[in-house]
Amino acid sequence: MGPTILTLDIGTTAVKVSQYTTGLKPLACIVVEYPLDSQGVRVTAPVRRYLDAIAGGITRLPQRESIAAVGITTQGETLIPVDQHGSPLCDAIVWLDSRAGKQAAALREKIEVQRFYETTGLPDIGDALPLAKLQWVKEEQPDLYRKTHHFLLLEDYLLFWLTGKFVTEKSLLTSTGWFDIQKDCYWEEALTAAGIGREKLPEALECGTPVGKLLSRRARELSLPENITVVTGAMDQTAAALAAGGLAPGIVTETTGTALVMTACTDRPVFRSDHRVTVYRHAVAGQYLYLPIGNTAGMALKWFKNEFCRELPEEKAYAFLDEMAETIPCGCEGLTFLPYLSGCVDPDFLPNATGCFFGIRLSFTRAHFARAVMEAIGYQVADFLQMLEGLNCPAKSVVSLGGGAHSRVWMQMKADICERPFTVPDCTEAASTGAALLAAWGSGFLKKEEKPALNSIKQFVPRFADFDAYRKQRERVKKLYRAVKPLYETEKES
Repeated sequence: MGPTILTLDIGTTAVKVSQYTTGLKPLACIVVEYPLDSQGVRVTAPVRRYLDAIAGGITRLPQRESIAAVGITTQGETLIPVDQHGSPLCDAIVWLDSRAGKQAAALREKIEVQRFYETTGLPDIGDALPLAKLQWVKEEQPDLYRKTHHFLLLEDYLLFWLTGKFVTEKSLLTSTGWFDIQKDCYWEEALTAAGIGREKLPEALECGTPVGKLLSRRARELSLPENITVVTGAMDQTAAALAAGGLAPGIVTETTGTALVMTACTDRPVFRSDHRVTVYRHAVAGQYLYLPIGNTAGMALKWFKNEFCRELPEEKAYAFLDEMAETIPCGCEGLTFLPYLSGCVDPDFLPNATGCFFGIRLSFTRAHFARAVMEAIGYQVADFLQMLEGLNCPAKSVVSLGGGAHSRVWMQMKADICERPFTVPDCTEAASTGAALLAAWGSGFLKKEEKPALNSIKQFVPRFADFDAYRKQRERVKKLYRAVKPLYETEKES
């Protein structure tokens, strides 16, 4: 066969090692899971754990002798301090780690939050922010800071591991707090505020830039051919949006995975002060992504399954939930759920927000609650679409990604609630497909403007007969949210 592309998608708890043709046809996807180490607010992982998972996935690929290029997509924000030889000096500080609360508060005193938002695209200076974590390292572990040659993000480290070069890429930097998305470069003021030396950060490249050839020793270690071109990728949500058509106006993606994340592309982001929607620098220069976020989407349904449906066989559990939900009429007969099981980002930043069921009756069954959880995410999608319209990004079509896109029942709910068609593409691993596209551009297999079209597996057309029931229930959800929001805000203050 002809040359192929290897992609590494490094998620929070699993790596997906995939192989594509140069025309982006998927050939294989190997998933290797790994645990994280948690102690209080600290969440870490030995760097070797990532590397072993990657190696384990690569060695299971059936046609690795044809690989000619590598693309990478990763979670944002995870930090790895390394010495001048690229050896990790401690475990990776995972993006979920929130040890830097004191440093985040100090940064908010130095940098006005609205100006921070307009510069970085990030709505707030939180305790998980890499900028705050680097300040924590400098203040709490000065010896580690002094010994560190470079602070690398996860993709940066993998690029070094594969090529021996210290580089990063600009879409990944967008979530750090030290990147100016307006000027498309490091933000020196933020680094100064945190007391961080710019020399400790790697050179920033465009996404889809060839970094170098795979190291000979790495090729031997991974049983890969030599002379493979390694290309900068993009952060996972950005790569997924790129694959799903997220450069064309009017195309909005929604990913119902652990969280709900929507993306809409713009070349002129609006930075409102009344509601700060996350803005990312896209994988293509001059383009940006709005990212409304719901912290728990698929995770809310998984929580309900694990806690209230324990007798269901794991391999059939979600299918049973679909069947149960279908037995209940649209609107759940008034049963209302707020899906804030891990705080709220949008429509308001309320980190202490919690979940809530309202309107429970003696006649209700477990099926009512299953449907209420699923409908709640649909109402969030509708709210986010309305939010994007207010930012001059109306959705002509919605492309659905993530595990939630495999549920026919859930997809039909979303189409009916939002009163517009939803499309599920054939690229089930959109982030990996985006990384493959960038690798194809960077290695010359595709021209920069060339992008193979995605095929649609299914389109879900809204059913007019259900509109009224969903409109009434969506209004109930809004009323409930307005009623409990002051309680969330009071808890925040306390």
